[in-house]
Amino acid sequence: MALSLTACGSSTAAGTTDGGTAASTAPKTLVIYQNKAEVTEPMQAYADAWGKTNNVTVTVKTCTGSCDYAAGMKADIAAGDTPDIFIIEGDTGYDQYKDIIAPMDGEDWTKNTQYAFKRDGVVYGYPVAIEGYGLAYNADILEKAGVDPSTLTTLSGYKAAFEKIDSMKSELGLDGVVSLTAADGSYWVMCQHDFAGYLSSGNAYDDTTVIDKALKGEVDADRLSTYADWVELLYKYSNQTMLTTGSADEQMAQFGAGKYAFLHQGTWADQPIANAGGTFKMGFAPYATLGDKECDGLFLGAPSWYVLNKDSANIDVAKQFLNDLCNSDDGKALMVTKIGLVSAFTNNSLKPAGALASALADWISAGKTAYSFTNQYKTPSGFNNDVLGPIYAQFAAGGVDKAGFIKLFTDAIATIPTLK
Repeated sequence: MALSLTACGSSTAAGTTDGGTAASTAPKTLVIYQNKAEVTEPMQAYADAWGKTNNVTVTVKTCTGSCDYAAGMKADIAAGDTPDIFIIEGDTGYDQYKDIIAPMDGEDWTKNTQYAFKRDGVVYGYPVAIEGYGLAYNADILEKAGVDPSTLTTLSGYKAAFEKIDSMKSELGLDGVVSLTAADGSYWVMCQHDFAGYLSSGNAYDDTTVIDKALKGEVDADRLSTYADWVELLYKYSNQTMLTTGSADEQMAQFGAGKYAFLHQGTWADQPIANAGGTFKMGFAPYATLGDKECDGLFLGAPSWYVLNKDSANIDVAKQFLNDLCNSDDGKALMVTKIGLVSAFTNNSLKPAGALASALADWISAGKTAYSFTNQYKTPSGFNNDVLGPIYAQFAAGGVDKAGFIKLFTDAIATIPTLK
Protein backbone atom coordinates (compact mmCIF):
# COMPACT_ATOMS: atom_id res chain seq x y z
CA MET A 1 0.00 0.00 0.00
CA ALA A 2 1.12 3.50 -0.73
CA LEU A 3 0.22 5.28 2.47
CA SER A 4 0.07 8.98 3.12
CA LEU A 5 -1.37 9.11 6.59
CA THR A 6 -2.76 11.58 9.06
CA ALA A 7 -4.09 10.44 12.41
CA CYS A 8 -7.77 10.50 13.15
CA GLY A 9 -8.37 13.44 15.43
CA SER A 10 -5.38 15.55 14.43
CA SER A 11 -6.28 18.84 16.04
CA THR A 12 -7.75 21.63 13.97
CA ALA A 13 -7.78 23.83 17.07
CA ALA A 14 -4.16 24.70 16.39
CA GLY A 15 -5.38 26.78 13.47
CA THR A 16 -7.50 29.15 15.53
CA THR A 17 -7.64 32.84 14.73
CA ASP A 18 -7.38 34.05 18.34
CA GLY A 19 -3.61 34.02 18.52
CA GLY A 20 -3.42 30.35 19.48
CA THR A 21 -5.02 30.59 22.93
CA ALA A 22 -7.62 27.94 22.09
CA ALA A 23 -4.93 25.54 20.90
CA SER A 24 -3.44 25.32 24.38
CA THR A 25 -6.76 24.66 26.11
CA ALA A 26 -8.83 22.64 23.62
CA PRO A 27 -8.78 18.90 24.41
CA LYS A 28 -6.62 16.68 22.27
CA THR A 29 -8.11 13.54 20.77
CA LEU A 30 -7.13 9.90 20.80
CA VAL A 31 -8.72 7.06 18.84
CA ILE A 32 -8.13 3.45 19.91
CA TYR A 33 -9.21 0.66 17.54
CA GLN A 34 -9.41 -2.80 19.12
CA ASN A 35 -11.08 -6.16 18.54
CA LYS A 36 -12.55 -7.56 21.76
CA ALA A 37 -16.20 -6.86 22.54
CA GLU A 38 -15.73 -7.48 26.26
CA VAL A 39 -13.07 -4.75 26.39
CA THR A 40 -15.13 -1.95 24.84
CA GLU A 41 -17.36 -0.76 27.69
CA PRO A 42 -14.83 -0.92 30.55
CA MET A 43 -12.07 0.50 28.35
CA GLN A 44 -14.26 3.44 27.30
CA ALA A 45 -15.17 4.13 30.93
CA TYR A 46 -11.48 4.13 31.86
CA ALA A 47 -10.63 6.26 28.81
CA ASP A 48 -13.30 8.83 29.70
CA ALA A 49 -11.92 9.22 33.23
CA TRP A 50 -8.33 9.31 32.00
CA GLY A 51 -9.26 11.80 29.30
CA LYS A 52 -10.95 14.11 31.78
CA THR A 53 -7.81 14.17 33.90
CA ASN A 54 -5.50 14.72 30.94
CA ASN A 55 -7.71 16.98 28.79
CA VAL A 56 -7.99 14.35 26.04
CA THR A 57 -11.10 13.11 24.25
CA VAL A 58 -10.64 9.35 23.84
CA THR A 59 -12.75 7.19 21.54
CA VAL A 60 -12.60 3.39 21.77
CA LYS A 61 -13.67 1.76 18.50
CA THR A 62 -14.29 -1.99 18.40
CA CYS A 63 -14.41 -4.49 15.56
CA THR A 64 -15.56 -7.94 16.62
CA GLY A 65 -17.89 -10.76 15.61
CA SER A 66 -18.74 -10.49 11.91
CA CYS A 67 -16.78 -7.24 11.59
CA ASP A 68 -13.65 -7.45 9.42
CA TYR A 69 -10.86 -5.71 11.37
CA ALA A 70 -8.45 -5.57 8.44
CA ALA A 71 -11.15 -4.06 6.19
CA GLY A 72 -11.93 -1.47 8.86
CA MET A 73 -8.28 -0.51 9.13
CA LYS A 74 -7.97 -0.29 5.36
CA ALA A 75 -10.97 2.01 5.17
CA ASP A 76 -9.67 4.26 7.97
CA ILE A 77 -6.23 4.48 6.36
CA ALA A 78 -7.73 5.33 2.96
CA ALA A 79 -9.86 8.05 4.56
CA GLY A 80 -6.90 9.56 6.39
CA ASP A 81 -8.39 8.48 9.72
CA THR A 82 -5.78 5.99 10.88
CA PRO A 83 -6.32 5.32 14.61
CA ASP A 84 -3.70 6.61 17.02
CA ILE A 85 -3.54 3.22 18.77
CA PHE A 86 -4.58 -0.03 17.11
CA ILE A 87 -4.24 -3.79 17.49
CA ILE A 88 -1.98 -6.30 15.79
CA GLU A 89 -2.03 -10.05 16.35
CA GLY A 90 1.57 -11.12 15.87
CA ASP A 91 3.86 -11.23 12.88
CA THR A 92 1.14 -11.17 10.23
CA GLY A 93 -0.41 -8.02 11.65
CA TYR A 94 2.96 -6.34 12.05
CA ASP A 95 3.93 -7.14 8.47
CA GLN A 96 0.64 -5.71 7.22
CA TYR A 97 1.06 -2.36 9.02
CA LYS A 98 4.81 -2.11 9.58
CA ASP A 99 5.11 1.05 7.48
CA ILE A 100 2.88 2.97 9.88
CA ILE A 101 3.90 1.49 13.26
CA ALA A 102 6.09 3.53 15.61
CA PRO A 103 8.84 1.90 17.72
CA MET A 104 8.42 2.10 21.50
CA ASP A 105 11.90 1.31 22.80
CA GLY A 106 12.55 2.99 26.12
CA GLU A 107 8.92 3.55 27.08
CA ASP A 108 8.42 3.11 30.81
CA TRP A 109 6.07 0.13 30.47
CA THR A 110 8.70 -1.94 28.64
CA LYS A 111 10.69 -2.58 31.81
CA ASN A 112 7.75 -4.45 33.37
CA THR A 113 7.05 -7.15 30.78
CA GLN A 114 8.71 -9.93 28.82
CA TYR A 115 5.81 -10.10 26.37
CA ALA A 116 6.38 -6.95 24.29
CA PHE A 117 6.15 -7.48 20.54
CA LYS A 118 9.60 -7.09 19.02
CA ARG A 119 10.99 -7.22 15.52
CA ASP A 120 14.77 -7.34 15.06
CA GLY A 121 15.19 -6.45 18.72
CA VAL A 122 13.05 -3.30 18.50
CA VAL A 123 9.91 -2.95 20.65
CA TYR A 124 6.78 -2.20 18.64
CA GLY A 125 3.86 -3.66 20.58
CA TYR A 126 2.33 -3.27 24.06
CA PRO A 127 0.89 -6.65 25.18
CA VAL A 128 -2.83 -6.37 25.85
CA ALA A 129 -2.89 -9.35 28.24
CA ILE A 130 -1.80 -12.96 28.64
CA GLU A 131 -3.96 -15.84 27.43
CA GLY A 132 -3.18 -19.49 27.77
CA TYR A 133 -4.36 -23.03 27.46
CA GLY A 134 -3.78 -26.65 28.28
CA LEU A 135 -6.51 -29.21 28.85
CA ALA A 136 -8.91 -27.53 31.29
CA TYR A 137 -10.46 -29.69 33.98
CA ASN A 138 -13.27 -29.64 36.53
CA ALA A 139 -11.38 -30.14 39.78
CA ASP A 140 -14.50 -31.31 41.63
CA ILE A 141 -15.09 -34.15 39.18
CA LEU A 142 -11.45 -35.22 39.27
CA GLU A 143 -11.55 -35.28 43.06
CA LYS A 144 -14.73 -37.40 43.09
CA ALA A 145 -13.12 -39.80 40.61
CA GLY A 146 -9.91 -40.00 42.62
CA VAL A 147 -7.78 -38.57 39.78
CA ASP A 148 -4.72 -36.53 40.75
CA PRO A 149 -4.16 -33.71 38.21
CA SER A 150 -0.39 -33.98 38.77
CA THR A 151 -0.45 -37.35 36.95
CA LEU A 152 -1.68 -35.68 33.76
CA THR A 153 1.70 -35.11 32.11
CA THR A 154 2.08 -38.27 29.98
CA LEU A 155 -0.15 -40.20 27.59
CA SER A 156 -0.31 -43.18 29.97
CA GLY A 157 -1.27 -40.86 32.83
CA TYR A 158 -4.11 -39.41 30.79
CA LYS A 159 -5.21 -42.83 29.56
CA ALA A 160 -5.56 -44.12 33.11
CA ALA A 161 -7.49 -41.02 34.17
CA PHE A 162 -9.79 -41.08 31.13
CA GLU A 163 -10.54 -44.79 31.57
CA LYS A 164 -11.41 -44.33 35.24
CA ILE A 165 -13.66 -41.32 34.69
CA ASP A 166 -15.33 -43.00 31.70
CA SER A 167 -16.22 -46.00 33.89
CA MET A 168 -17.88 -43.60 36.36
CA LYS A 169 -19.83 -41.46 33.87
CA SER A 170 -23.26 -42.45 35.19
CA GLU A 171 -22.21 -41.96 38.79
CA LEU A 172 -20.71 -38.56 37.98
CA GLY A 173 -23.56 -37.45 35.70
CA LEU A 174 -21.33 -37.00 32.66
CA ASP A 175 -22.11 -37.10 28.94
CA GLY A 176 -18.44 -37.67 28.16
CA VAL A 177 -14.94 -37.34 29.54
CA VAL A 178 -13.61 -34.59 27.25
CA SER A 179 -15.72 -31.75 25.89
CA LEU A 180 -14.25 -31.31 22.43
CA THR A 181 -15.46 -30.55 18.94
CA ALA A 182 -13.64 -31.18 15.68
CA ALA A 183 -16.72 -30.83 13.51
CA ASP A 184 -16.55 -29.28 10.06
CA GLY A 185 -16.15 -25.54 10.59
CA SER A 186 -15.59 -25.93 14.34
CA TYR A 187 -12.11 -27.41 14.37
CA TRP A 188 -10.13 -24.26 15.16
CA VAL A 189 -9.24 -25.43 18.67
CA MET A 190 -7.62 -28.52 17.12
CA CYS A 191 -5.91 -26.96 14.11
CA GLN A 192 -4.59 -23.99 16.09
CA HIS A 193 -4.18 -24.88 19.75
CA ASP A 194 -3.79 -28.64 19.63
CA PHE A 195 -1.46 -28.28 16.65
CA ALA A 196 0.71 -26.21 19.00
CA GLY A 197 1.25 -29.42 20.97
CA TYR A 198 2.94 -31.03 17.98
CA LEU A 199 5.05 -27.93 17.32
CA SER A 200 6.05 -26.86 20.83
CA SER A 201 5.40 -29.36 23.65
CA GLY A 202 8.52 -30.23 25.60
CA ASN A 203 10.61 -27.51 23.97
CA ALA A 204 11.96 -24.22 25.30
CA TYR A 205 9.65 -21.21 24.88
CA ASP A 206 11.69 -19.76 22.03
CA ASP A 207 12.50 -23.10 20.34
CA THR A 208 11.38 -23.04 16.68
CA THR A 209 12.96 -26.35 15.61
CA VAL A 210 9.73 -28.16 14.70
CA ILE A 211 8.02 -25.22 13.00
CA ASP A 212 11.23 -24.48 11.07
CA LYS A 213 11.13 -28.03 9.68
CA ALA A 214 7.43 -27.67 8.89
CA LEU A 215 8.07 -24.49 6.94
CA LYS A 216 10.48 -26.54 4.82
CA GLY A 217 7.75 -29.12 4.27
CA GLU A 218 9.15 -31.68 6.71
CA VAL A 219 7.66 -33.45 9.72
CA ASP A 220 9.34 -35.02 12.74
CA ALA A 221 8.05 -38.57 12.23
CA ASP A 222 8.56 -39.74 15.82
CA ARG A 223 6.98 -36.62 17.22
CA LEU A 224 4.04 -36.88 14.83
CA SER A 225 3.47 -40.51 15.83
CA THR A 226 3.07 -39.71 19.54
CA TYR A 227 1.04 -36.63 18.66
CA ALA A 228 -1.40 -38.77 16.67
CA ASP A 229 -1.69 -41.06 19.74
CA TRP A 230 -2.72 -38.01 21.76
CA VAL A 231 -5.35 -36.90 19.24
CA GLU A 232 -6.70 -40.44 19.05
CA LEU A 233 -7.03 -40.60 22.85
CA LEU A 234 -8.89 -37.27 22.99
CA TYR A 235 -11.28 -38.39 20.28
CA LYS A 236 -11.90 -41.78 21.90
CA TYR A 237 -13.01 -40.26 25.19
CA SER A 238 -15.06 -37.41 23.72
CA ASN A 239 -18.81 -37.58 23.29
CA GLN A 240 -19.05 -38.53 19.63
CA THR A 241 -22.05 -36.33 18.89
CA MET A 242 -20.32 -33.31 20.39
CA LEU A 243 -17.07 -34.22 18.68
CA THR A 244 -18.48 -34.51 15.17
CA THR A 245 -21.42 -32.07 15.13
CA GLY A 246 -20.98 -29.74 18.10
CA SER A 247 -19.94 -26.09 18.20
CA ALA A 248 -17.44 -24.33 20.43
CA ASP A 249 -20.31 -22.56 22.20
CA GLU A 250 -22.00 -25.89 22.98
CA GLN A 251 -18.68 -27.36 24.03
CA MET A 252 -18.02 -24.65 26.61
CA ALA A 253 -21.61 -24.48 27.82
CA GLN A 254 -21.84 -28.23 28.45
CA PHE A 255 -18.59 -28.21 30.39
CA GLY A 256 -19.96 -25.31 32.43
CA ALA A 257 -23.09 -27.35 33.11
CA GLY A 258 -20.92 -30.08 34.66
CA LYS A 259 -21.42 -32.63 31.89
CA TYR A 260 -17.72 -33.20 31.16
CA ALA A 261 -14.58 -33.62 33.24
CA PHE A 262 -12.26 -31.89 30.73
CA LEU A 263 -12.58 -29.04 28.25
CA HIS A 264 -10.31 -28.45 25.27
CA GLN A 265 -10.27 -24.64 25.42
CA GLY A 266 -8.33 -21.82 27.08
CA THR A 267 -8.72 -18.89 29.45
CA TRP A 268 -11.21 -17.19 27.12
CA ALA A 269 -13.78 -19.86 28.10
CA ASP A 270 -14.29 -18.37 31.58
CA GLN A 271 -17.34 -16.28 30.70
CA PRO A 272 -19.21 -18.95 28.67
CA ILE A 273 -18.58 -21.44 31.48
CA ALA A 274 -19.90 -18.97 34.07
CA ASN A 275 -22.92 -18.22 31.88
CA ALA A 276 -23.72 -21.96 31.94
CA GLY A 277 -23.59 -22.02 35.74
CA GLY A 278 -20.04 -23.30 36.12
CA THR A 279 -18.88 -22.19 39.56
CA PHE A 280 -16.63 -25.17 40.30
CA LYS A 281 -12.87 -25.04 40.78
CA MET A 282 -10.88 -25.47 37.56
CA GLY A 283 -7.33 -25.89 36.43
CA PHE A 284 -5.18 -26.70 33.42
CA ALA A 285 -3.12 -29.80 32.72
CA PRO A 286 -0.47 -29.98 29.97
CA TYR A 287 -1.17 -31.68 26.64
CA ALA A 288 0.53 -35.10 26.62
CA THR A 289 1.66 -35.08 23.00
CA LEU A 290 5.04 -36.77 23.53
CA GLY A 291 3.88 -40.23 24.60
CA ASP A 292 5.51 -41.24 27.86
CA LYS A 293 7.97 -38.36 27.76
CA GLU A 294 6.64 -35.92 30.35
CA CYS A 295 5.09 -32.62 29.29
CA ASP A 296 4.97 -30.08 32.10
CA GLY A 297 4.04 -26.81 30.39
CA LEU A 298 1.05 -24.75 29.34
CA PHE A 299 0.89 -22.63 26.20
CA LEU A 300 0.77 -18.99 27.19
CA GLY A 301 1.59 -15.59 25.83
CA ALA A 302 0.20 -12.35 24.47
CA PRO A 303 -2.31 -12.92 21.64
CA SER A 304 -2.43 -9.25 20.64
CA TRP A 305 -0.61 -5.97 21.07
CA TYR A 306 -1.42 -2.27 21.01
CA VAL A 307 0.74 -0.40 18.51
CA LEU A 308 1.12 3.29 17.71
CA ASN A 309 0.43 5.09 14.44
CA LYS A 310 3.79 6.75 13.78
CA ASP A 311 2.07 9.63 11.97
CA SER A 312 -0.36 10.40 14.78
CA ALA A 313 -0.54 14.11 15.61
CA ASN A 314 -0.91 13.05 19.24
CA ILE A 315 1.65 10.28 19.48
CA ASP A 316 3.02 11.59 22.79
CA VAL A 317 -0.50 11.43 24.24
CA ALA A 318 -0.87 7.88 22.94
CA LYS A 319 2.42 6.89 24.62
CA GLN A 320 1.25 8.43 27.88
CA PHE A 321 -2.04 6.53 27.65
CA LEU A 322 -0.19 3.18 27.39
CA ASN A 323 2.27 4.03 30.17
CA ASP A 324 -0.60 4.99 32.46
CA LEU A 325 -2.54 1.87 31.49
CA CYS A 326 0.44 -0.17 32.70
CA ASN A 327 1.42 1.82 35.78
CA SER A 328 -1.68 3.45 37.29
CA ASP A 329 -3.90 1.69 39.80
CA ASP A 330 -6.93 2.31 37.59
CA GLY A 331 -5.13 0.92 34.54
CA LYS A 332 -4.09 -2.24 36.38
CA ALA A 333 -7.61 -2.75 37.70
CA LEU A 334 -9.14 -2.19 34.25
CA MET A 335 -7.42 -5.13 32.59
CA VAL A 336 -7.58 -7.58 35.48
CA THR A 337 -10.53 -6.71 37.73
CA LYS A 338 -12.89 -5.08 35.23
CA ILE A 339 -12.18 -7.15 32.11
CA GLY A 340 -10.89 -10.33 33.74
CA LEU A 341 -7.63 -10.73 31.84
CA VAL A 342 -4.27 -11.99 33.06
CA SER A 343 -1.86 -9.07 33.24
CA ALA A 344 1.24 -9.18 31.05
CA PHE A 345 3.11 -6.93 33.49
CA THR A 346 5.22 -7.80 36.53
CA ASN A 347 4.16 -4.64 38.39
CA ASN A 348 0.53 -5.81 38.47
CA SER A 349 -0.17 -8.23 41.31
CA LEU A 350 -3.96 -8.32 40.80
CA LYS A 351 -5.54 -11.66 39.94
CA PRO A 352 -8.58 -12.15 37.67
CA ALA A 353 -11.76 -13.65 39.12
CA GLY A 354 -12.34 -16.19 36.33
CA ALA A 355 -11.31 -19.70 37.39
CA LEU A 356 -9.26 -20.50 34.29
CA ALA A 357 -7.61 -17.08 34.08
CA SER A 358 -6.86 -17.34 37.80
CA ALA A 359 -5.34 -20.80 37.31
CA LEU A 360 -3.11 -19.43 34.54
CA ALA A 361 -2.06 -16.48 36.70
CA ASP A 362 -1.11 -18.91 39.48
CA TRP A 363 0.88 -20.99 36.97
CA ILE A 364 2.82 -17.92 35.86
CA SER A 365 3.46 -16.60 39.37
CA ALA A 366 4.74 -20.04 40.41
CA GLY A 367 7.30 -19.90 37.60
CA LYS A 368 6.06 -23.09 35.97
CA THR A 369 6.96 -24.14 32.43
CA ALA A 370 5.55 -22.26 29.45
CA TYR A 371 5.54 -23.46 25.84
CA SER A 372 5.42 -21.22 22.78
CA PHE A 373 2.14 -19.42 22.18
CA THR A 374 3.03 -18.38 18.64
CA ASN A 375 4.80 -21.17 16.71
CA GLN A 376 1.52 -22.33 15.15
CA TYR A 377 0.92 -18.86 13.73
CA LYS A 378 4.09 -18.93 11.63
CA THR A 379 2.47 -21.06 8.91
CA PRO A 380 1.15 -19.46 5.70
CA SER A 381 -2.14 -17.60 6.08
CA GLY A 382 -5.11 -19.99 6.13
CA PHE A 383 -3.04 -23.18 6.27
CA ASN A 384 -4.01 -24.28 9.78
CA ASN A 385 -7.71 -23.76 9.36
CA ASP A 386 -8.21 -24.51 5.67
CA VAL A 387 -5.75 -27.38 5.23
CA LEU A 388 -5.19 -28.98 8.63
CA GLY A 389 -8.69 -28.34 10.00
CA PRO A 390 -10.50 -30.72 7.62
CA ILE A 391 -7.91 -33.42 8.38
CA TYR A 392 -8.69 -33.22 12.10
CA ALA A 393 -12.42 -33.33 11.23
CA GLN A 394 -11.98 -36.36 8.97
CA PHE A 395 -10.11 -38.27 11.69
CA ALA A 396 -12.80 -37.36 14.24
CA ALA A 397 -15.60 -38.56 11.97
CA GLY A 398 -13.86 -41.88 11.24
CA GLY A 399 -13.10 -41.01 7.63
CA VAL A 400 -9.48 -42.05 8.20
CA ASP A 401 -7.76 -44.08 10.89
CA LYS A 402 -4.67 -42.96 12.80
CA ALA A 403 -2.31 -44.08 10.03
CA GLY A 404 -4.41 -42.14 7.54
CA PHE A 405 -4.33 -39.07 9.77
CA ILE A 406 -0.53 -39.25 9.95
CA LYS A 407 -0.27 -39.55 6.16
CA LEU A 408 -2.66 -36.69 5.47
CA PHE A 409 -0.90 -34.53 8.06
CA THR A 410 2.50 -35.32 6.55
CA ASP A 411 1.29 -34.59 3.03
CA ALA A 412 -0.25 -31.30 4.16
CA ILE A 413 2.97 -30.14 5.82
CA ALA A 414 4.83 -30.99 2.60
CA THR A 415 2.77 -28.37 0.75
CA ILE A 416 3.78 -25.46 3.00
CA PRO A 417 6.78 -24.31 0.90
CA THR A 418 4.50 -23.99 -2.13
CA LEU A 419 2.06 -21.76 -0.21
CA LYS A 420 4.44 -19.00 0.82
